[in-house]
Amino acid sequence: MKISVITVCYNSADTIEQTIQSVVSQNYGELEYIIIDGGSKDGTLAVIEKYRESISLLISEPDQGVYDAMNKGLQKCTGDVVAFLNSDDWYEQDTLEKVNRYFGDTLADMVSGNVYLYADGKAQKMELGRREKDDVFFRVIYPHPALFVRRSLFQKMGGYDTSYRVAADVAWVINACAAGAEVLCVEDCFTYFRAGGLSGRRRYEGLKEHYKAALTCAKRYELVQTAARIDAYYADYLEMELCRQKVADALENHMSEVKKIFHYDKGYYIWGAGERGKSCLELLNRAGASVIGFIDRNPNIKSVEGYPVISAKEIDKRNFICITPRGHEKEIEKKLAQDGMGRDAVMGYPNLLNRIAELGRYEEL
Repeated sequence: MKISVITVCYNSADTIEQTIQSVVSQNYGELEYIIIDGGSKDGTLAVIEKYRESISLLISEPDQGVYDAMNKGLQKCTGDVVAFLNSDDWYEQDTLEKVNRYFGDTLADMVSGNVYLYADGKAQKMELGRREKDDVFFRVIYPHPALFVRRSLFQKMGGYDTSYRVAADVAWVINACAAGAEVLCVEDCFTYFRAGGLSGRRRYEGLKEHYKAALTCAKRYELVQTAARIDAYYADYLEMELCRQKVADALENHMSEVKKIFHYDKGYYIWGAGERGKSCLELLNRAGASVIGFIDRNPNIKSVEGYPVISAKEIDKRNFICITPRGHEKEIEKKLAQDGMGRDAVMGYPNLLNRIAELGRYEEL
């Protein structure tokens, strides 16, 4: 089975060599490797030239963006199966051989593996959770750097819609699944994905485009209940992500104003030792507030990030409390009031985020 791997790049001299090496060292006989370069000016082409004998096709010319470049690759490739490998990502050894075996054992249109998220010199397997087909409307369940697609499906569905600036790959997968494409999900990590490539603003733009693609597809196929779920889900999610973006801007550019929100003569407890509690800890530390510890009902949790975890009975009422369990703010505030905790000393984490977000800005790309 012939596999076409397509790498699109522009000014990628710092990372593309690792990408190329991971492909040409696969030791897979039926490999077609195509590189579409957008006319790089930084030495990318000099790096590519070192491996020219192992590259089936190189095109270097200006394009209209990453998805335009990917469509050029689709028009030129001849493999039975197609995959895209970004110019700052790289394959695990023997990835193509594994993919070949999976396609040989199934009639699926796509094989979706997992990725290692690579940041700060460390690789960690992405937690994908449940991967039911309807989930594709709400989150990325088939990570594009580890997705292999039969070329016949691209021929049926067409290429990427370049009206999407950030999430054309997501939109394509949503439409393919809605059209009946079968996906084989496997646990193998095929690809190392270099984290940190997208800014907070691009994540927000990507989320808006995911929403647009999901809703457009649901309406096209008259999935009325799914469309209603999509609207409800993204209304909350977009609001949260916009708040996160503004908080990030406030912390980056308006810290002196942010600090006026906090009290520095007392300490802070964080109610809730889960992920939101850890996010709250990061925020308080960023603002320079004094964190005393966490409050949690689980007796088996003794510490979080080196901070002690206590029960509600052990609270020193002279300090402040930030409540993080989602949807339980009012309930916990009421309990604290009954226990004699002053109202001004208690705040919900969402309220804190909103106050900080008011100091930040968001600008459309």
